[in-house]
Amino acid sequence: MSDTILKLKDLLITRLKLKVKADGIQEDTPLFGPNSLGLDSIDVLELIIGIKKTFGVEIPDKETAEKIFITVGAIAQYIEEKR
Repeated sequence: MSDTILKLKDLLITRLKLKVKADGIQEDTPLFGPNSLGLDSIDVLELIIGIKKTFGVEIPDKETAEKIFITVGAIAQYIEEKR
């Protein structure tokens, strides 16, 4: 899963233009709320598109998105399960 994590970190930084380095993002880093990456709903849409293009994995519905867009690790785990 480490390759998935590395690609996901790169996707987050480049596609969302985050001002953080890859080593500043941990698997348990939250995407929203205090001490998070500070993402918003537009970022989530960009991330969904990026995940499909990079990993070939779709996020089928809002319920799935709410379950996996909690931490970087949760997204990576979902990607691994769906590949």
